[in-house]
Amino acid sequence: MGEDIARAMAHHPPERAAEEIATHIRKFWDPRMRASIVGRMERGESMDELLRAGVALYRQGEIDRGEVAEPSGG
Repeated sequence: MGEDIARAMAHHPPERAAEEIATHIRKFWDPRMRASIVGRMERGESMDELLRAGVALYRQGEIDRGEVAEPSGG
């Protein structure tokens, strides 16, 4: 599903696409889906670069809002 969203946002400049992807994840994905995609990113699994940027932006927003702990090891 994330790859589909990244393809749909590919017409935007990369920064805007990442913001749109992060917003979509935050608004529409259930917590299990969010945890799964963040886990894939943190494990370095293969994913579209726009999706990776959007997930990273989503994750940073969660950290900034104090909703999750910062990832360990960094």
